[in-house]
Amino acid sequence: MNKAQALKQFNEEYGALKEGEKAIFSRITNKLFQVNYITKKKPGDTNDYRFILAFKEAFEAFFELTDFTLDIKREDEVVYIQNNNLFNHMRLRKTESVLMLVIRIIYQRKKDYVTLDENVEIFLHEIHDELSRIGYLDNKRITKDKLKPALSFLRSYNIIDYIDRGLHDDARIKIYPTILYVTNLDSIKEIIQKLEGYMEGGSDESEETDED
Repeated sequence: MNKAQALKQFNEEYGALKEGEKAIFSRITNKLFQVNYITKKKPGDTNDYRFILAFKEAFEAFFELTDFTLDIKREDEVVYIQNNNLFNHMRLRKTESVLMLVIRIIYQRKKDYVTLDENVEIFLHEIHDELSRIGYLDNKRITKDKLKPALSFLRSYNIIDYIDRGLHDDARIKIYPTILYVTNLDSIKEIIQKLEGYMEGGSDESEETDED
């Protein structure tokens, strides 16, 4: 829809909301601008996910007016926004990018073994094992001073969740299906090719990714 159509639709849909619903609408739109991803799988986000589906037209019109597109992936129970002009891409450090890609590989491998109502959960040592398997670590480990901020970053965007602040090998990490839409890659082969590119690069400088 164009901006004129979006404005008309927003006025109609938003005007029909009750005052309490308008407050929820405002909170959720600000939340999406901050974290970008909402998933029904995350405790505390379930009601927000359902609210977006219930008032989809109002959200779609609002984000169209702000040059964003609202994407709803019902098959994975994920909602996210994308900037239409690609103005909000992030620059990630290599550790963050590599972890994101490795987590995507592990998620892809395990997601067929859980039910729709379950989350994919892994142990931290599985990330180290995968990094070693693909030859990224050369029998070393990502140091905790690099690992902790990278994991915290992924958690802040509703991509993963974890509790163990000590980051021990048996720390459980929950992977949300949002990971499928952060990496923006169509196959494991493409992910591995991208990882190989990082291995050849060698430095830990910032890399631009498709994170929106």
